[in-house]
Amino acid sequence: MKTLREVYDEVYDAEDLLSPIVLRPDALSTTRYDDAARLLRNERGRLLELGGATGRLTVALAPFFDELVCTDLSESMINVGRQHVERSYPDVAAKIRMLVASAGEPLPFPDCSFDVVVASAVLEHVLFLFQAMDEAARVCRPGGCVVLTVPNLAYVKNVIDLIRGRLPITGLAGVDPLDMATIRRLGWDGHHLHYFTRSSLGALLEHVGFRPEEWTGDGRYARLRRWSTNLVGNLTVRARRTIR
Repeated sequence: MKTLREVYDEVYDAEDLLSPIVLRPDALSTTRYDDAARLLRNERGRLLELGGATGRLTVALAPFFDELVCTDLSESMINVGRQHVERSYPDVAAKIRMLVASAGEPLPFPDCSFDVVVASAVLEHVLFLFQAMDEAARVCRPGGCVVLTVPNLAYVKNVIDLIRGRLPITGLAGVDPLDMATIRRLGWDGHHLHYFTRSSLGALLEHVGFRPEEWTGDGRYARLRRWSTNLVGNLTVRARRTIR
């Protein structure tokens, strides 16, 4: 029986995840990274990225923060990312740490260690969702924020698929939901274990001590479509850590 770490090391090639991310937060068509950057444009301090793979988003955000930590479940991702950051980004390497750690397990950081916690396309993969969110809340200082991106089950395309009796595919773009050979190789819906809508993710954030502030979504012509979150395939939210 393979562990989750072994599965991700097998499915994802770290060397394929080294191309730089160019952030275009105000573009007509955006990626989830663009949306995260737009929601973070007024945030500063210490940033933690959960499930950051080789650290591409961490590197792209490095000019705006004093210190950044990128974690990932995959040791190979972190090792390749660490070497790449040191070799290709010497101007920001000193303030970036790459660390093997699972978002769904206790994090090796003290309480209130970070001003910002980012998890882009991560929560749908973790085994223990509530533990992951509790840990994000624990390490985020009161008044700090979390920025999350998750697949949107209520996306109109997914709703239409359900009405037609088809399984919505949120993690394997372009894959036929009946192509079992491909799905077997890549994992059921790309190893997505949890599904979210705006209301469910908002309730989860409130439950663990965050107050949602701003919602957005990415994709082609996203700037024209994100007035309704049901018109975007991914949801990205910034939520503020409440003071208790």
